[in-house]
Amino acid sequence: MNSPLDGLNPDQARAVTSPAKRLLVLAGAGSGKTFVITRRILHLVASGSARPEQVLAITFTRNAAREMARRLGESPENSPSGPRYNVRTFHSLCYLILRKHWRLILERPFRLVTDSATESRKTAPELRGVSTKSELLLEAIRSLFSEPDFRIAFKRYLWDYQISAEESDRFGGGYDPRPQRYLTLAGERVRSYAERDIANWLRENGISYLYRNLAQWSSPSFSPDFYLPATDTYLEVWEFGRGNPIERQNRLAQYRARDKRLIEVYRDELLDFPAVEKRLAGALPEFFPQGVESLSAGDLDELESASAGYPEALKGFLSLAEEILDRMKNHSITPEQIEERLKMEKHARSRSFYALFLRIHERYQTLLTREGALDFNELILKTVELFETHPDLRERYRSRWRHVLVDEYQDVNTPQVLLLKQLAGPENSLTCVGDDWQSIYGFRGSDVSHILEFEKAFQSCEVVPLRVNYRNSTPVVAFANLSVRKCHAFRDKPSIALKEGGRPIVLFRARHLYEDGVGYVAARVRELTEEEGFDPAEVLILYRRNSSFRLLGEALRDSGLKVRHETIHAAKGLEARAVILWALTGGKGGFPSIWDEGRIVRLLLPGDRNRRLDEERRIFYVALTRSLERLYLVSEQHNPSPFLENVPEKYFAGSALSAPGPTAREIRSCRKCGAALPSDYRFCPYCFEGLERLK
Repeated sequence: MNSPLDGLNPDQARAVTSPAKRLLVLAGAGSGKTFVITRRILHLVASGSARPEQVLAITFTRNAAREMARRLGESPENSPSGPRYNVRTFHSLCYLILRKHWRLILERPFRLVTDSATESRKTAPELRGVSTKSELLLEAIRSLFSEPDFRIAFKRYLWDYQISAEESDRFGGGYDPRPQRYLTLAGERVRSYAERDIANWLRENGISYLYRNLAQWSSPSFSPDFYLPATDTYLEVWEFGRGNPIERQNRLAQYRARDKRLIEVYRDELLDFPAVEKRLAGALPEFFPQGVESLSAGDLDELESASAGYPEALKGFLSLAEEILDRMKNHSITPEQIEERLKMEKHARSRSFYALFLRIHERYQTLLTREGALDFNELILKTVELFETHPDLRERYRSRWRHVLVDEYQDVNTPQVLLLKQLAGPENSLTCVGDDWQSIYGFRGSDVSHILEFEKAFQSCEVVPLRVNYRNSTPVVAFANLSVRKCHAFRDKPSIALKEGGRPIVLFRARHLYEDGVGYVAARVRELTEEEGFDPAEVLILYRRNSSFRLLGEALRDSGLKVRHETIHAAKGLEARAVILWALTGGKGGFPSIWDEGRIVRLLLPGDRNRRLDEERRIFYVALTRSLERLYLVSEQHNPSPFLENVPEKYFAGSALSAPGPTAREIRSCRKCGAALPSDYRFCPYCFEGLERLK
């Protein structure tokens, strides 16, 4: 690179060289967001408008900050012995400012509680060793777990709302076709979490058992859940309730007629495991000669355990609790306001969640106070308060950083915008680069309205759209654009694929997602990796939530197929030659995923359903635009995602729109600027010759 302007297309050049004091660069997927912001920084220095130390660049993750610093380090102005650019995350920036000036606003040194997302603990080297918000919430839950009413309510919530609906026994204790897919501590597979709890307890107490072993004396024959040979004892786990299904009554009659020793355990009892294990120990005195007083008082450790508990369910609860914490902070909502709104709430899951959450929140705040801790939102708000109450200090920082640039602006929350208003005074320049179509972190407190209403917050600004999508094929760009433009609120902007044609999008409508849908994905993965030469790392399976991937993941592992798989949120920023978007179904557990958790969030922000649905559409857009060459969508014939309804068939395989491009990439010359162009380029990316005819 001889100049920061080398290789820029006309849109990028306009953004890089703009003299505007307030600049918003609207950058679509694959349009070079970080490339533009980096080049703008280099241009500011190369043109003499700024020295490196006068530039402050803000990102959201340490990895992004490191990558930006690496790109800036290619500039001769940033030599190892010279001044350095200031590239920080929001949180590391505020941490360093408060660490230096805390005496002006706090009574004692503070400890930081970070978010629990992977990157959050990497916002700065100095943050190592601090607690995460998730860990502190878990500590609050642990401190409440000795209370039986809380323990029962918490486990019931996990079973009823976080664990798959397939968990319940719908078969009345008779023929049960559920697969044995829950792994016990002994390494065997059972049919449910309830059975796994019992199997693990038996093993931990050294009690040998046979699982689902045919009772030779039974007629008609059946297989008891557990048989304890040492004491000739049977143990049945009734998961369907305390009623009188005919099959259960027939089985009990056989036990009585043959005078068999039987212990019955009901699913509801397992909600309070310490109580049920004392009952079991009392019913099996042969194995507990010392009595039952020494048994454990709580089982939170087991709920966290991958081999004995419900780590995914617990993680889901903590994620939702973190979202509620953030929204309370960002919108100044008090626990008292929540309690008042709950009086009118009819949704059972919402009532159950907040009954737990309010107790956890109170204990969480006590822990924060006791440890002198600040969470991420408080860290930023305290920095804002510092600048508001000490304007002389604020002016020192404004004079130090004359140019402030923010990457991924679509992910900002209200405290972060307040901070930017403090940093960017009338004499400072502010450049924000972002894409509202990729704003998907509402659960972390980000608010898409900040980029939608940028001109209101920062008046007299220039808005520059980046129109060219260098990443995705024409069919993917067309379908993704169609989908995101169905949002209730969005900033319309042109997004045009550079490359002609491309493989068609394939939509597979399974008869049943977890039957032929699973088989279809396995076949496509095998086809791509074994027949077409794709590296497994070049195939990416995306899904909205972890629970929808569980059965598919097991099937792929059983087939010996190793591919990348991620939730869509985790995959933001990634790309792959082939993307398979799994579980595009409707209803509960489908995509969009707003049916239950959305009610919980809406209690905080009434009328928020459209905002939630818009975010789900943006999540869909992000998933679609991870694809470089192939895109497969997997749905169900009779239960499609609403995102697939009323979509013309031309967007999928076999349509003219998705016709493959040229097989050989011949080189031609641009008739305007003479640049060498591959034959599948729809226009010249250097001078935009031919772009106008595509609008």
